[in-house]
Amino acid sequence: MKMIFGAAIIGLGLMTGLAYAEDLDAGKTLFVANCQKCHGARAQGGVGAKLAGDATKWTFEAFKNAVLNGRDDENRALKKPMPLFGQVGLTVPAGKVPDDTDLQNVFAYIKTFDKK
Repeated sequence: MKMIFGAAIIGLGLMTGLAYAEDLDAGKTLFVANCQKCHGARAQGGVGAKLAGDATKWTFEAFKNAVLNGRDDENRALKKPMPLFGQVGLTVPAGKVPDDTDLQNVFAYIKTFDKK
C-alpha cells in the first residue's frame, strides 16, 4: 500500500511539473507579436531595452513586474518606456493581459538567446 501511495505522489508531482513547463513556441509567438518590434529579433535591444543577457538574469517575478508594471529588478521605473501590458494588454491578442503562463513562456524564450 505504501508503494502505491508513493508512486501516486511521484506521478502527481511529475504531472504537475509538466503542467508548468514553458512552451517556447508560445513564448516566441507572443514575443514576435508584442516585443520584437522594440526589443529586436534576438532581444538585443533597440527602441526598447536589451533583454538578452540582462533581463534574462532576473527572477521571474522581476520580469513579470517589468512587463506588467514598467518596473526593473530593483523596482525602479524602467529607463526606456514600454507599454504597461498589465494595464493596456497585449497588442496580439489585442487587449489580453498576459497571465503567468504567457509571461513564463516569453521569459523562457528570451533566455534562449543567451544560449546561442
